[in-house]
Amino acid sequence: RIVGELLQPGGIVALKQVGMHECALKIGMNAQGYAVQNDDGNWVPLPFKEGHKGVSFHFGDFVQSLRRNVWDTCKNNVEMVQGIVTDILSETVSGQERVYGITYTRSSNYKVPSEPFLQGPDMPEEESSERVTITAKAPLVVMCDGGSSKFKGRFAHYRPAGQYHSHFVGLIAKDVELPFEEHGHVFLGQNGPILSYRLDPNEVRVLADYKCDELPKPEQLQKWLIEEVAPRMNPAMAKGVIAAAQDKRNIRSMPIAQYKATTPSTAGVIGIGDNANQRHPLTGGGMTCCFRDALLLADELHRIPDFRVADVAKMVEVEQQMHDAILRYSRRRYLHSSCINILSWALYSVFSNQLMRTACFDYFLLGGDCISGPMELLAGLNPSPSTLLRHYSRVAANGAYNVITLSGSYAGKNVDGSIKILTSEEKRRNAIAFFLSPRRILKAEYMLAYAVYVFAPLVVREMISIWRFIDPMDAFAIKVYKPLESSVMRMLHPKGGRPVSA
Repeated sequence: RIVGELLQPGGIVALKQVGMHECALKIGMNAQGYAVQNDDGNWVPLPFKEGHKGVSFHFGDFVQSLRRNVWDTCKNNVEMVQGIVTDILSETVSGQERVYGITYTRSSNYKVPSEPFLQGPDMPEEESSERVTITAKAPLVVMCDGGSSKFKGRFAHYRPAGQYHSHFVGLIAKDVELPFEEHGHVFLGQNGPILSYRLDPNEVRVLADYKCDELPKPEQLQKWLIEEVAPRMNPAMAKGVIAAAQDKRNIRSMPIAQYKATTPSTAGVIGIGDNANQRHPLTGGGMTCCFRDALLLADELHRIPDFRVADVAKMVEVEQQMHDAILRYSRRRYLHSSCINILSWALYSVFSNQLMRTACFDYFLLGGDCISGPMELLAGLNPSPSTLLRHYSRVAANGAYNVITLSGSYAGKNVDGSIKILTSEEKRRNAIAFFLSPRRILKAEYMLAYAVYVFAPLVVREMISIWRFIDPMDAFAIKVYKPLESSVMRMLHPKGGRPVSA
């Protein structure tokens, strides 16, 4: 799988709040920012805020580092179990369905390893021909099993995507140098962005956008990577991509889809991270969002003094407190997740459109807040929807202004290749001539209309929800709304939606 290889500075900050940031820093490669290639092949450096950095790594190494930290810190209070969850158990009490535990399978002779976490994330079990099914009961089940969870459609209000939006096709190039070490790179592919970052001293991840809901045969993917993706990169990177693509086994893919955030429809269960909702992987914001989810959920749950009490009447009170905590979490998480999600899809759309891409690069070239503001958003350091709207609007407005005045990238270049800087008088004359040029008028109008066309649906999908005003777990939500919504979705997508992991 291609998952969880880049942690933004906002994710490091979230881990630092619980003293776990070294889990990433000690095993990863530093990322000081991004370098983005414009249409002329020139690079635009986009540094993170001073004092902050991201980390890239092999996902398995990071998972083991997190597990080792939890085990070393909490082994006197937790039990280590390696198994496969087969079902989530629920019961109906006073007309309301409530989750009370899970069933899972594990080897019949399973024992906690004497030295766990020394190998890969899937620790080997002792040889056994028999597996046993075990029931574990708890007042709260947290689902963190990704976007392709088989449980969230049953226990949450969930609208699966009708079809995949596209795919990220990836491979690992070995023994190559990036144009800017300690930076993520965005190359401009023929049909979409190409993302690259270092995983370790010898390996570089390359992810190319394949804009189709169905992938072709492996042989065609090989040809596409060699003939269309590699030539869009610098010679050293291209050589590494071509060498890696010679073996079909090196090629991996990650399907990408869009759908609204899930909201729990059953008491006693909640989803975090990709289980709750997803974003485009271009910005690498998935783990940052997940860790912020975990912190927010913990903040809501810590107000409950005891999760288990012997007295039945008091346990009913605890369950109600837990219900209220889950509701508050579900209604608050959009404050950080919506910004990360909207930015990822908006940036993907910008990089996939030549006019908006030019407007974006011209905006970056203004420097100052025009770089630091967007980079704080991308890094997850300032997940503010209002700040995102401000910068996105300014990108579109500045792009239209450049079309009107023929400034920025439309001004032409000096002998040394730098962009011409026009005088105020030149801009004024160009602005007057703008109204005599139907082509420029259409270009400016298209740019502004496209910006709205991209952004408005994302805002609706991420920030508008009926469940901010109605309890998603009450009788109306379960007995009326959810069946009605399911029927409508089946009519709109007869073949069924497909939950997708990212």
